[in-house]
Amino acid sequence: MLNPGGTPFQGSSTILKFEKDLVAEGLVTADQLSIAHISKENLGLDLGSILIKKGFVTETKLLEFLARHTQIPYVSLKEESIDPEIVRQMPLHLARQHKAVPFAEKDGKIRVAMANPFDSFARDDLKDLLKTEIEPCLASLKEIQETIDQHAEGTKVDDEKILTVILPSKSEQESEEETRKMQAMASGPQVVAAVNQLIARSNAEKASDIHIEPGRNQVHVRFRVDGLLRERGQMPKSMHLPVVSRIKILAGLDIAERRVPQDGRVRVLLVGKPLDMRVSTCPTQFGEKVVIRLLSKDTVINIESLGFREKDRKLFSDIISKSHGIFLATGPTGSGKSTTLYAALMRINSSEKNIISIEDPIENEIEGINQVAVHAKAGLTFASVLRSVLRQDPDVIMIGEIRDAETAQIAVRAAITGHMVLSTLHTNTAAGAISRLLDLGVEPFLLSSALKGVLAQRLVRKICPDCRQEVKPDVSKLWEGAKDLKKAFQGKGCKACGYTGYSGRVAIFELAPINDTIRGLMHVRASDDKIVGAFREMGVKSILKDGVEKIESGVTTVEEVLRVTQED
Repeated sequence: MLNPGGTPFQGSSTILKFEKDLVAEGLVTADQLSIAHISKENLGLDLGSILIKKGFVTETKLLEFLARHTQIPYVSLKEESIDPEIVRQMPLHLARQHKAVPFAEKDGKIRVAMANPFDSFARDDLKDLLKTEIEPCLASLKEIQETIDQHAEGTKVDDEKILTVILPSKSEQESEEETRKMQAMASGPQVVAAVNQLIARSNAEKASDIHIEPGRNQVHVRFRVDGLLRERGQMPKSMHLPVVSRIKILAGLDIAERRVPQDGRVRVLLVGKPLDMRVSTCPTQFGEKVVIRLLSKDTVINIESLGFREKDRKLFSDIISKSHGIFLATGPTGSGKSTTLYAALMRINSSEKNIISIEDPIENEIEGINQVAVHAKAGLTFASVLRSVLRQDPDVIMIGEIRDAETAQIAVRAAITGHMVLSTLHTNTAAGAISRLLDLGVEPFLLSSALKGVLAQRLVRKICPDCRQEVKPDVSKLWEGAKDLKKAFQGKGCKACGYTGYSGRVAIFELAPINDTIRGLMHVRASDDKIVGAFREMGVKSILKDGVEKIESGVTTVEEVLRVTQED
């Protein structure tokens, strides 16, 4: 069997890079691989776990296969001679967190059995911890856990101190004494170091979010990297309360209150660079879940970095530089709309303009721009703040999101009366943004006068430049209208990209300027299909078409474009 408790097979992301070799070497059949892929989509499990669970291949053969293709040796800890003194060099909590155990020394290097030796950050952590060069080895997670458990009794007392934490009373009302205890616990050097390491590692991986999720027996840590969540280890359950308390103290939250959600913000210096963190807590069955949004100054980019082709970049710059009107960025949550508007503000920002943004919350601070955060409980809604802002003599107003009829109508009237308004809408297409504003009660004659352009977008992961290789397009995966795709690329997986094949993200766009034809369609409340048809006659590319161009140029993959567009 796989691993106790159904623990995922840790090399699965790498298996995806060599699945054709699995068939070629006869470890599984093409039919078995297809069945596994279907199960992966239906059950949400990883490919390696499914292949093993269904009995298509044994875990040992899968590990041996990976060893041959990655040049990382496979070891069976049951057959190895394990040095207890070397095992004890690693604290138990770190061994369990990294799913790794040092077991022998060879040629001046410490041999470390790892369930996922492809995690470059874990390897670096182990190297720093053991203070010597290491030789990562592939090993069964079950055997690693058994080895850790077998040598637990002999571990140094100092290592165990991190794991033994006095839990506060479970009574609903925390006393001042208990609060002081939690503050002292959260200020301990081990806890401070653990939180610092967590933040530093997530920033090094260019993660946008840290998720700390308590379970019944342990705490899961996941990072959102390039839009997708990745497992980054576990912490002992006893570490949950002090770590969460430490994060709350940093964000200025109430550490004694664990029954209601809380939100806070803190700025830290990481390697001399400012890093803003937005902290959100939420009570769950097994304790408070914490999500930390990392807002680095580096995330505010210019329009040259957004991914526009030259013609669209010039058009985008022309639209946002107008003296009045409204420009909309549309797309689902997480499609990069706010980043696009920030880039627009960076482009038009100058000492000659009074630029005011209304946001919920403020994600990045921009020098020279007056940024206002909405606060619904205090009566500061987008609409109420917008009314006040209009009395501040603004030239440009950025509204984080148009959510209701009142905000929509005020924004459009502001655009008509001499202000440039930038905002976002949650619609999937550029044509859908027009329909949404009309549905919110904006009069067609006002909208046709105010609207200057609409940008629909999605975010796709970029292929890692260090391991990019050209592949033959799989026509069976392609949608109608893209059958003539001539070239495609994918990342093989390397140390630079953490063996994922991807590094960073870029947007795919549909940028639609508003001309007299579109204005006429607005006046008669034409359907989305008619507006889309008019856009195509104007030469406006669809998001899919832009995605195809980025596939052929080696920026992203067929799978990525399909992933973000197949529901449209």
